[in-house]
Amino acid sequence: MRIGKVVKVIADKKIGFIRSAGLHDDVFFHFSVVEQVGTADLQDEEEVEFEIDELAHIEKTNLKATLVRRSSRQLEVKLRPSDAPSFRAQHHPKARKRRPTWRGKKSFEDEATEDL
Repeated sequence: MRIGKVVKVIADKKIGFIRSAGLHDDVFFHFSVVEQVGTADLQDEEEVEFEIDELAHIEKTNLKATLVRRSSRQLEVKLRPSDAPSFRAQHHPKARKRRPTWRGKKSFEDEATEDL
């Protein structure tokens, strides 16, 4: 199942649209394909899980959801450095042992001014 956010709900027509990061267009859905968790309808900016008509996706026609339900998973998670210490940037242990060879050398312009 894909995860996305409800972009727009038109309650009087019983339709809505979902935006997902992996799809090129918004996905259309009708309220008849929504699995209701409670009595309240879906609202704008609500995270949902959905399935799309794969044939329409392959043919690059208008995308239509075949199943929509409220998501129990989060759309995105922000990590702190303390959450995953292995993701911290580390330099190679021998990276700063040698002094760069360009230090201490005079540039071409400095040598030219000393000759005058």
